[in-house]
Amino acid sequence: MFLVIKELKGNPWYGLLAILFTYNYNVSFGFVGFAVSIPVLIFLFYTILLYIRTGKVYLTVVIASLLLLLFFMHAQNALMGLVMYGFMLLYHFRRSVKQLLIHAVTVPVPLVIIIFTWWYTRDEQQPGESTFDYLVDYYTSSYFTEFLMRARIIVFDNFQLRDGLPGLVIATFFFLCVLIPLVAYQPWKRKISLSQFGPNLIYAGIFFLITFACYLFVPDKLPGQTPLFQRFCTIAILSLIIVGSILLRDYNRSWLKYFVIFTVVIYTVLWSEYIISFNRENRNFDPEFFEGVGPDATLAGLIYESRYRGRKVYIHFPNYYIVWKGGIAASKIIDYRFGVVRRTSTKDMLPYYHELIGDDYGYQPQYQNLDYLLVRGAAPEKPDSNLNSFVLEKRSGPWALYKNTRK
Repeated sequence: MFLVIKELKGNPWYGLLAILFTYNYNVSFGFVGFAVSIPVLIFLFYTILLYIRTGKVYLTVVIASLLLLLFFMHAQNALMGLVMYGFMLLYHFRRSVKQLLIHAVTVPVPLVIIIFTWWYTRDEQQPGESTFDYLVDYYTSSYFTEFLMRARIIVFDNFQLRDGLPGLVIATFFFLCVLIPLVAYQPWKRKISLSQFGPNLIYAGIFFLITFACYLFVPDKLPGQTPLFQRFCTIAILSLIIVGSILLRDYNRSWLKYFVIFTVVIYTVLWSEYIISFNRENRNFDPEFFEGVGPDATLAGLIYESRYRGRKVYIHFPNYYIVWKGGIAASKIIDYRFGVVRRTSTKDMLPYYHELIGDDYGYQPQYQNLDYLLVRGAAPEKPDSNLNSFVLEKRSGPWALYKNTRK
């Protein structure tokens, strides 16, 4: 963010408000690929700006490489990066069709090839899961009736700090901190022309419009992939901060510096308390919890109590068995319909992971051939039919590890 704002000659103090969205929606929800792709997308934006200013050829190689890197992090952001590149170059080469065509044909080619390869080699759709039919139905019905729900962009990024209304209030406060300096400056009352900022405001505006368009028009979900539009809330807000920093480039009031420092300190204190409390509650869930479990064993999770301060942060915890022990765990990452990581094993060998069993309890016959089950909390029904052939191996607080007696 700092590099982008410096390149666009924006206000660096206002730009520091981007810190308020460090622990964002995607981080707290466990969307690791999307979360790590956000800074790469911003760096791609910066690299395109550098190329537009300097024209150095090696930067086109960097841009092509960043687009590929984005794809392997998250395909959605790779596509958005491609669209961003296209519109920025469309403006830059608006008077040179030849240069526009050269850059349109060469730089995006590696990404386009890998996207088509990925798309046409994915698994065949299951009956009744047509993406096209779903989209037609969505945009002719529920999109309009649920559109106002997208106003939740105000609270998506920080409401997990506290459960319920207090979390919503805190999230709203941090969102308003982005708007307060703009309201104080009141750019709409000033005679602002694009010539004052050169093309900087236009490029920032392109980034802003593309990210907000994704947030406003991408569907809530697709068959086999959910949620979708919510993931773009952080990038949309960060793009707004970039635009705001340009509008406020000559706004040097001392109160702005104190305001930014104050809000960042409050943010740091609140998130530090969250992380310390979370670590304290889960202090006994560590690599030693899986001591004695070999890396060849198979495991799945029964996360009956998935929430921490209202957010379902525990549903991906079975993946720690992969991280800490190099083991084999049922994970959603191999079954997302539009994910880059693909399942190679059969569902008999590694079953589908039912991550929301705490909200939708039911017997999971596919788990009965696994070696271990990682359980958090208690099933809503007694006895738990999912544990019929399992015995308790270890317990630590709300966490329990069950071993299959048939193995």
